[in-house]
Amino acid sequence: MEKIPAFVAIDLETTGLEFDKDEIIEVALVRFENGVPAESVDYLVKPSEAVLRPFIESLTGITNADIADAPDFASIAGKICSFVGDLPLVAHNAIFDSRFLKQTMEKVGIPFGSHPVWDSLTLSRIAYQDVPNHRLDTLVQALGIERSRAHRALPDAEACGKLFVMAYTKIHEMDPWLLSALTRVAEKSDWEPLFGESSGAPMPEPHFALAEGNKPAEALPHKRVPRVDEFFKADGLLSKVVENYAPRRSQQEFASCVERNIHKGGLCVLEAPTGSGKSLAYLVAAANKAVNGERVVISTATHALQDQLWNHDIPQIMPLYDGALKPALLKGRDNYLCIRKLVEILDAPQSLLAPEERDSFMALLPWAVSTTKGDIGECSSFSSARNRVLWSKLSSSASSCQGEKCKFYSICPALASKRAAMESNLLLVNHALFLADLSLDFALLPTYEHVVFDEAHRLPATSNRGFGRTISFFGFRNVAKTLQPSKEGEGGLIAELSGRIPVENEAARNEASQLSMDIAETEKALHRFFMKIGKKLSKQKIGKDGFMYEKGIMAQYDADPKPVLDQFEIAKSRAASLVGMLSGSAGLDGILKDVEGRMEELNRFIADFDFLVKAGRPGWVFYLEEPFNPHTLKMHAYPLRSGDIWQAKFYPWVKSATFTSATLAVQGDLTYYVERMGMAGNEGKRPFLKVFNESSSSDSRRSVAITRYLPKPSTPEFGDAMIDTLVQVLPDVEENTMVLFTSISTMVKAQAALAPAFAAKGKLLLCQHVDGALDGLVAMFRKSRGTCLLGCQSLWEGVDFPGDALKLLVVTKLPFPNPSDPLVAGISNDMKSRAENVFKNYYIPEAYMEMRQGLGRLLRSETDSGKVLILDNRVVNEAYGKSFARIWNMKHIIANSVDDVKKFVV
Repeated sequence: MEKIPAFVAIDLETTGLEFDKDEIIEVALVRFENGVPAESVDYLVKPSEAVLRPFIESLTGITNADIADAPDFASIAGKICSFVGDLPLVAHNAIFDSRFLKQTMEKVGIPFGSHPVWDSLTLSRIAYQDVPNHRLDTLVQALGIERSRAHRALPDAEACGKLFVMAYTKIHEMDPWLLSALTRVAEKSDWEPLFGESSGAPMPEPHFALAEGNKPAEALPHKRVPRVDEFFKADGLLSKVVENYAPRRSQQEFASCVERNIHKGGLCVLEAPTGSGKSLAYLVAAANKAVNGERVVISTATHALQDQLWNHDIPQIMPLYDGALKPALLKGRDNYLCIRKLVEILDAPQSLLAPEERDSFMALLPWAVSTTKGDIGECSSFSSARNRVLWSKLSSSASSCQGEKCKFYSICPALASKRAAMESNLLLVNHALFLADLSLDFALLPTYEHVVFDEAHRLPATSNRGFGRTISFFGFRNVAKTLQPSKEGEGGLIAELSGRIPVENEAARNEASQLSMDIAETEKALHRFFMKIGKKLSKQKIGKDGFMYEKGIMAQYDADPKPVLDQFEIAKSRAASLVGMLSGSAGLDGILKDVEGRMEELNRFIADFDFLVKAGRPGWVFYLEEPFNPHTLKMHAYPLRSGDIWQAKFYPWVKSATFTSATLAVQGDLTYYVERMGMAGNEGKRPFLKVFNESSSSDSRRSVAITRYLPKPSTPEFGDAMIDTLVQVLPDVEENTMVLFTSISTMVKAQAALAPAFAAKGKLLLCQHVDGALDGLVAMFRKSRGTCLLGCQSLWEGVDFPGDALKLLVVTKLPFPNPSDPLVAGISNDMKSRAENVFKNYYIPEAYMEMRQGLGRLLRSETDSGKVLILDNRVVNEAYGKSFARIWNMKHIIANSVDDVKKFVV
C-alpha cells in the first residue's frame, strides 16, 4: 500500500461565515503520522470584537462565558505554527478553514499564505461517489468514523484526518488509469506531493461505461387500454400495483377530466389540493393516451416532483401496460457530459483548466468513466451550479458538437438521451426546457401531441424569465476566459490551439494571437460601457421607476454601445478567418470546434446585448439591476404579457394541454390564471375549467387567528410593533414555528430582536440569509422540535414540513407584489394604459395565490394539523380582506392583544 504522508488535520469554529467581520473562536490541530493520530492540541480563542450569536452557541456548544477568559489569537498563533511546522494542513472544505486561518495569521503579522493545504472534501468526492452528499457529518456516519460530537473543533479535526486517510487509501486502490489521470491533473499544484509526479506521456483513452446506440427510433406502439374509470374504481387496475389502494371519487373525477381533454382536444385548467392524488390521476390518463400511439409530455417545475414521477409513480404503473408504455426523462443538452471535451482536457489539463478548477475536475473523473447516462445530475461529487465555468468546458452543446465526425458519437450521452426521447411515448421534462423549446420554435423536443403541466402556477413567472433576456459583464467574461484567461500565459483554448499549430504556419499562429487580443479588447469595451452607465446614474436622482428605461441606453444614459458591437465584429471575423485557415488540419478538429462553439456563445451574448441596449420594444420592460458597479450590473428585458406568446406559438397547434396545480384559483375562480396564460382570447379552444375543493376536514385541522391591534402595515410603526409581538410570543412556543416575511431587511431585524430571547430559553432560532445555506436550515428545522425558522421568498413555496415538523405558521404581512420591482411596475403601467384597476386585477390576485402557497406549507397531507397566525390587520379591517379570509372559509378568530395571541399559540 502507498505510504500515507504525515499531515496536520485542522478544524476551526468561528463566529460566522463572513471573512471580513467574523472571527475564530476555537482551533484544533491533530498531527497524523503513518495514517493514525499522533498528537493534538485544542485552543479556545477570545475574539477581539465579534460576539457569539445564539445560533453559534447552539451549534457548537461554545458560549460567550467559555471564551470570556480565553487567550486572543495573537497569543496562540506561535504555538499553532510550532505545532504545524512544515507539514501540510488537511481540512474539510479547506477553502473556508485555510482562508480564515491565513487571514487571521496575517493580522498578527505571520505570513501563512503559501502553506500547502489538502482538502479532505476533494479526496472524499473522488473516493466516495455513492453518498448523497460529502458533508463531514454525512461521511462520518456513512463510513462509521467515530466522533464524540459534531461541530466542535477537536472531534471534527480528528474525524477529518481519519476521513482523509481512508479516502487516500481507497483512491490508491482504484483503477490505474484513474490514478494516472489524477496524477496528471495534480501536476504543479499542492496535490502533486500526494499523487506523485506525472510521467508526461500522452494519456491513453479510458474505457467508458456508456453503451453504444445507433439504431433508428422504432414506431410508437398502439395499444387499446380501458378507460380511466377501470383504473380508479374499487378493485380496479390500480389496486393491483398500488399498495393499500383506496378509491377516491375526486381523484377518479380528476383523471376523467384529463382523459376527456386529451381525447377531445383543447385546453384544460384543473386545480386540486395537495394530497388529493392528482399526479397519479393525470399520469394514468396520459399513459393511456401514450400507449395508444400519441406522445404525451409531462412538464414540472421542481426537481422533487420530477423525481417522484420518474422514480416512483411511473415505475408503479408500468406493469399495467405490458411494455407498451415507454417513458423517458429529458433534460437540457448542457446537463450531459461531452466525452470529447473530457478527453481534450485530460490531454492538456495545465492549459485548459484554471488552477481553481482542478479539485472539482478531479472529483468528477471517477463518475465520468463509470456513468452509464452522462447526466451530471446523478453525480453527487460535483455541483454544476457551483462550477458553471468548468462544467461549460465539459458539457455537451450544439455549437461545439462535431456530430457524426466525433469519434465518441456512438456513446454520446446527449444523443443517447435524445434517442431515448424519440423512442418514448411519455416524455418527462421541466418547465425551463419546455419553454426553451418553445422559444426555439420546437427545436429541442421530439414532436408531441399532448402536454400536462403540473405545478402550473409557476408558469407565468417562469415564462417571463424564459422568454426574456438578461446579460451581465460576467456573462461575457465567463465565456471569454475559457478562450483567453485574464492573466497572460495561463492557457485557455486559444493558447492551446496556438501551441498545436505547426511552427511553419506562422499566419495562423499570428491570427490566433490576434484573436486573443480582439476578445480582450471587446471585454474592455464592455467594461467601459458598464462603467459609463454607473457614472451617469450616480449623478442622477433615481425616479419612481428606478432603473427602468424605454428609449435605449444611448438616449437615456449617454453610454454608446457601438464600440462593443464593432470590436466584437472584428473578433468574430478573426475567428472565422482562423477556422478557415485550420479547417481539416490533423489533430486540431476538436479544439478548433471548441473555439468555434465559444465564439458562437459570445455571438449570442452580443445579440442579446444589442436587443437590450436598443430597447423601445412595445409590450416589454427594460431595466438595470445593481448598475453602479460594472461587475454587478445586469441588464434585463421581459415581456409584460407572456401569455401572448403562448397564444401565438403554442395553443393553435397543440392537440391538448392540461394545466394543474394546488393553487391556480382566486376565490375559487380560474379566470385570472386563464388571462395570465393567454387562454382568454384563444379562439376555438376555450379552456375547460374546474376547481376540486379541499377536504372538508381542512378547517377542523387548521386554526387561524388574525391580529387587529397592530398598526396598519403601510405605516412606519408596523415593523417595530410586529417584531415586538414576535418577541413576546414565539420564545414560549414549544412546537416548531415558521415565520414568513415579505422583506429580507425586516426578517433580519426580527432575528436580531428574537435571538436574545431564544438564547435565554435555550431554544434554537434559524434565519434564512443569516445562519447559512437554506438546505441546511430546512434539514435542521425538520429534525428539531421547539425550533423557530424565519424565512422569506423561497420558503413561501416549494418546501414540505409534514407532521410535527411544522405546527405554527406565522404570516407577518400579506404578500403583495413589490411595486418597486421593475417587472411589477411595468405590468402595472401596462394595465393602467388600458384603464384597468391594477390593485384589484393584479395586486390582489397575485397576493392571494402567494398567500395560498404560504399557507400550503402547513397542511401537506390529510393527517397534518396546525395553527396560522396572521399579523396583518388588513385582512379584517379592509374590504378586500374578505378575499383572503375565504382561503380558510372565513373561519378565524380575532386577536385584540398580545395576550390573545399567547392564548392562541400556546
